[in-house]
Amino acid sequence: MEVLLENSKSKKGKHVVRTFLFKVDSNGSIQQIELPGKPVRPTYKVGEAKIVNIPNKGVYVYLFLLRNIYGRVMGRIIVINDGKTVLVMKYRKLKLKLIDGDDKHVVIVKRIFEQLKIPVKKININKKK
Repeated sequence: MEVLLENSKSKKGKHVVRTFLFKVDSNGSIQQIELPGKPVRPTYKVGEAKIVNIPNKGVYVYLFLLRNIYGRVMGRIIVINDGKTVLVMKYRKLKLKLIDGDDKHVVIVKRIFEQLKIPVKKININKKK
């Protein structure tokens, strides 16, 4: 599975895109990883971006965050287990919302947000029926 790792901002710094890739070990430890990849053009003018290939074995968390002109942060969190997407969440208005997948991986996402010191006011894990 290929993902885009990006760290870019607009010329004036009003818009910022930042992506992270974390690996979850079998003992539960979480660490950010940097994989080699193919350089591509970033979304905004200042910064860099690359496409990396995630290995099929293991649990990985892909975190996409966007800060807009008003300073609000929105994002998407994707948990990948053995090459398959098992959880998709959305971050908006300081809230995490379950979009698709199994809620047993929400604990991993919560620990990553604590590690990055990103504020979370509420976590909504109720699925729409």
